[in-house]
Amino acid sequence: MNDEKAEERQNNPRQTANLISRITFLYTYDLFKKGFKRELEEKDLYEVLPQFNTSELGDHMEREWNQHKRDKNAMFLVLWKMYGKYYCTLSLTMLFTIVLNVARPIIIGQLVFFFTPGQQSLSRTDALLYTIFLLALQIIDVICRQNYIFLIENLIIKIRTAFCSLIYRKILKLSVSRLRYISFGNVANLITRDIGAFDQFFLNFTYAWSGFIVTVISCYNIYRRIGWPVVVVIFSFAIFIQLQVLAGVWIASLKKETSKKTDKRLNEFKEICSNIRSTKMYVWENHVENKISLARKKEMNAQFKIFILLFLSVATGIIVNNVTFYFVVMTNIWTGRTLTAEVMYFISGTFITLAFTTTIAFPHVTFNLSQVIIAIKRMQTLAHTLETRSEKTCRTLKTEKTKVEFLNVTIIIDNKTVFDNVSLHVNSGLTLITGPTGSGKSVFLLTVLKEFEISDGKLFVEGRLSFASQEPWLFPATIRQNILFGNNYNYKRYQEVLQVCDLQYDLDLLENGDSTVVVDGGVNLSKGQRSRINLARAIYQESDIYVIDDCLSSLDPLVSDYIFKNCILKFLHDKLVFLVSHNSNLKHYAANIVNLDNGNVKIWRNDLSDNVQNHDLNIIPNIQNTLINSTSTTTSSISEKSQLIKATKTNKIYGEIKKSGSVPLGIYMKYIRMGGGSPIFFIIFCIFILTQLVVSYKDKLISTWVNLEDKISRNNHTIGNLSYSRFIQDRNQLLHHYTLAVVGLSIATLIRGWALFLFSRKISTNLHKRMLNCVVNASLKFSDMTFLGNIVNRFSKDLDSVDERIPFPVHHLITIIFETVGSIMLISSTNIGLLLPIGLLFVSLIIIRCVDIKTGRPLKRLDVLTKSPVLGYLNATLEGVPTIKASGAQKIVTEEFETHHNLYNSASYSHASTLKAFVFVTDMLASMFVVVVILQFVIFDRHVLPGNVGLAISQSYVINSVILFGMQQWGDLETQMTSTERAMEYTTVQKESQSGLEIEDWPKLGEIKYENVYLSMNNSKSYILKNLNFHIKPNEKLGIVGRTGAGKSSIISTLFRLYEIKGRITIDGVDIKTLSLRFLRSNISVIPQDPFLLSETLRDNIDPDQIHTDEEIWNALNTVGMNKTVSTLNTNIKKFGFSCSQKRLLCLARVLIKNKKILAIDEIVEHVDTETENLIYNIIDENFKFCTVIKIAHRLKFVMDCDKVLVLDKGNIVEYDNPKILLKNQNTLFYKMVKKCGLYSNIVN
Repeated sequence: MNDEKAEERQNNPRQTANLISRITFLYTYDLFKKGFKRELEEKDLYEVLPQFNTSELGDHMEREWNQHKRDKNAMFLVLWKMYGKYYCTLSLTMLFTIVLNVARPIIIGQLVFFFTPGQQSLSRTDALLYTIFLLALQIIDVICRQNYIFLIENLIIKIRTAFCSLIYRKILKLSVSRLRYISFGNVANLITRDIGAFDQFFLNFTYAWSGFIVTVISCYNIYRRIGWPVVVVIFSFAIFIQLQVLAGVWIASLKKETSKKTDKRLNEFKEICSNIRSTKMYVWENHVENKISLARKKEMNAQFKIFILLFLSVATGIIVNNVTFYFVVMTNIWTGRTLTAEVMYFISGTFITLAFTTTIAFPHVTFNLSQVIIAIKRMQTLAHTLETRSEKTCRTLKTEKTKVEFLNVTIIIDNKTVFDNVSLHVNSGLTLITGPTGSGKSVFLLTVLKEFEISDGKLFVEGRLSFASQEPWLFPATIRQNILFGNNYNYKRYQEVLQVCDLQYDLDLLENGDSTVVVDGGVNLSKGQRSRINLARAIYQESDIYVIDDCLSSLDPLVSDYIFKNCILKFLHDKLVFLVSHNSNLKHYAANIVNLDNGNVKIWRNDLSDNVQNHDLNIIPNIQNTLINSTSTTTSSISEKSQLIKATKTNKIYGEIKKSGSVPLGIYMKYIRMGGGSPIFFIIFCIFILTQLVVSYKDKLISTWVNLEDKISRNNHTIGNLSYSRFIQDRNQLLHHYTLAVVGLSIATLIRGWALFLFSRKISTNLHKRMLNCVVNASLKFSDMTFLGNIVNRFSKDLDSVDERIPFPVHHLITIIFETVGSIMLISSTNIGLLLPIGLLFVSLIIIRCVDIKTGRPLKRLDVLTKSPVLGYLNATLEGVPTIKASGAQKIVTEEFETHHNLYNSASYSHASTLKAFVFVTDMLASMFVVVVILQFVIFDRHVLPGNVGLAISQSYVINSVILFGMQQWGDLETQMTSTERAMEYTTVQKESQSGLEIEDWPKLGEIKYENVYLSMNNSKSYILKNLNFHIKPNEKLGIVGRTGAGKSSIISTLFRLYEIKGRITIDGVDIKTLSLRFLRSNISVIPQDPFLLSETLRDNIDPDQIHTDEEIWNALNTVGMNKTVSTLNTNIKKFGFSCSQKRLLCLARVLIKNKKILAIDEIVEHVDTETENLIYNIIDENFKFCTVIKIAHRLKFVMDCDKVLVLDKGNIVEYDNPKILLKNQNTLFYKMVKKCGLYSNIVN
């Protein structure tokens, strides 16, 4: 449906790369070259690789799901079937690297032994051979490890894609009866946060199990060297692993709680964004902001507990690693054993190898495992919910003729019988569905569509269905794409549909005609235009059965009558049509009439032989001839793509402005300020410095200790040797210092992590608060020009990066910086000449990083940007599931979704490839540096003390590991900061100015004057309202009428200052531009065109600011007749399921308790039955006698009692007078409208 998929892309170079290019990532060279020359854009992304094709991965997972869905752990089985064997095969590579890592400490021990004074067993040649062997091990390890990690990342993309595709496909099987239990927040959280849990899990899981094997082997090697003291290691790590398992179980339960709270927050936020106009007119900004902030606070509190556990796990890993090493050494000292330099640095090298396992892998995998388990269970729950469906609904009798047959059908919803024992058989003509408010008319139609489960009886439907919903559903695309809905473009039929739906007039008014892009919710179109486009989509499809749910109510009488006669009666004359309507005049044209009332159903038939003949249906002049003589002579189907490519090729429906260049320093400074500012960050920085000083001091003590032990071993045979006594005394003092260093390090580690965690938490809280405040209080220009999917992406995926993905890279990166500085100082203390290779290493790394960041950063931005269309399209689908299913468009929309997701996969894969190429080169350089350090001692400094050699080698390995990990964390932080940058963009969204006057006891009279008022949307050159001049006297009632799209609702927008205007509007002589917006809006009551109810209690919806008493609220509910419908003010709106008419009555109750001097009503009687309509008329007449009332209505009966009627056409006032005076002139447009809707004779009588 969207021609973005028509864009051709180059094939990914990995497809044609040879083995060497693949394992060394040389195939990314062209992308790096392009990124170095200019900023990468979406057009630079490659075609998605076949193995990441969303359609194929979705097909595979759907097959596996259908096979295992009845199992208790279905989703786990599906994952194992699809990827379990592949993961196990990949893990063989990791086992190979484990062997290499185990051999490394042994080689280091031999090299240190080479420098022991007096040893003769190892020559320099042997040392060089050991060094060459170590270099070979390093190179093989880098190649195997980095390619393994990259293949795991590929596996993650596959799993993420397969899940997203399965979820989307299951949504398309969702019935309306199940739709109430599924929220957008739930689904959005699943495909952003929950699926994101897989990103780190597989890597950390691999590090954890491989680390466990390394630990076992290392314990055996230590045992061979020092004997039974290895029990200390085994005991420590056994307790540590048990603690990690317990923490993981606890985190899993907390993560489940957090996910529910995140779902709730996102759902509430999406609800407000979708109804931002009503929110502003009701002046609910503070209420909804507090509501969402409360949801965020609960989410952060739950997340707080998780981070405490995770932080303690990381800190415990660091402490266990250091304390265990301490006790291993001290046990040997206490038992009188002598530790040589070789043994000491063998143990030290082993613990360096184990450090990553204890400080990173184990703590993180417990967190990741809990996330993944919860994510899989939530996905399984969702998939099972979508699968549930009654078999009774699916029974279809196969016949050659079109028909719908109810056989003793009963529908029960929430223990309430909607209709009972209904039998109906229709095969052609118009069937009119009528009944009072809440009687189940829409449920009846949705039952025909098989969207509600039958409690009893049978339903037979034969024929292709087409559906037009009561609330118009449009998706973000052009108007033409909305009408065609993926069907082939047939010029003749398309033009016919435009004419019978009276759309050509409106398209001529739009600057881009039917190539105009419909934004989220269609807010750039009037309600009537949206309804007719929605109807046109249903009519364009060549179906047998047309199900139309009261979409004529939002149209003015002339257009409604035109469409009914030319579209429903004439264009569909040979079809089976179900139409819901409250217009009693239509009964004369219906072959069958179904009246629903309080569970009872009455059915009768009409003889149409006279009725149809006596009504003029030939309103369209020579439509067939017009089409035949058209300049386009083709009558064959033309591809929609070929017709639209010129109009929409450059139009990115979900396009966002992509930042270029580096993340500005100001973003980092703003990030710090949100955590408390520079003073707080400086304190945290000092804590990190202090911790590193303790670490470096501890490592230096070990080196001094080893050298001291060598002196002791050479003097202990001399009895009474004074040097020996002094050495023993020095050793005891050194041991005291070392003990204090270990204790101090443990305390500093806890303080360091805790301080940074609180700092990060404050940032997350403040960032969300400011984003929310700006978005809720932004001008409508922002909402009109920003798609909902893009906004939700900032509050889900981008905010998730700030919450969960940035704190740990910040912690690790700062730690690594100081560890690197400390290691450089320790290495240079052994040999000052080593500063040269260190300097060369860092210069090389900086150059490589500068090259990488020019490519990696824009690719990360594209990775985030391409996620927005996925979320936006998902949201549009959720809102239009019944229409999609009735139209049989599941395959079409699935292909469209998969196109968006393929582009996202391409961006993700390109980013992963370039990042891995950078890490590969970095890892190689760091490995070479270790060899250079060793060669420096072997070749040029043969007689250095073994303790110093061991210190230099161990610290070079520290630099090796921290540089590799640090570069990854730097890159990760830089890329994740693009998400922070995107989130922070919403903290600078221009808000509506709240400055202005607040006048006491205003307005007193309710006098309104419009003087030369012009309105244009979002700086458009064309005006929606043109030179309006009219005067509403105090307590007058003004009716505003006109065809759909004339600008009626825009008048209310100007009264509430939703948009800036040219001209002057005064209320009681005060120019409203001089007033505070909140003050202005809070002093005008409004009933908007689309009734908006919050997903809260009934009380919160009637009086969200908690100003009125329960008695006052019940009085308002009693007045509108809703007191018997609900039993308590704590009734949950979402669960109760109010009808459209009932929602309007609740909106009326709001204005009753507000009791303001001015009331603006926009189509309150739309979609309501005659009884409810009369009730509304009476309530307004009785309760607002002494108020100024502005009424917008298509049902002209509603404005006949007004003092004045204003008739709009194309934004101009064409008539303005008392309705009785206008009716005396048969040439007026108002007279024609009244005449057409059949009111004129009643008025005359």
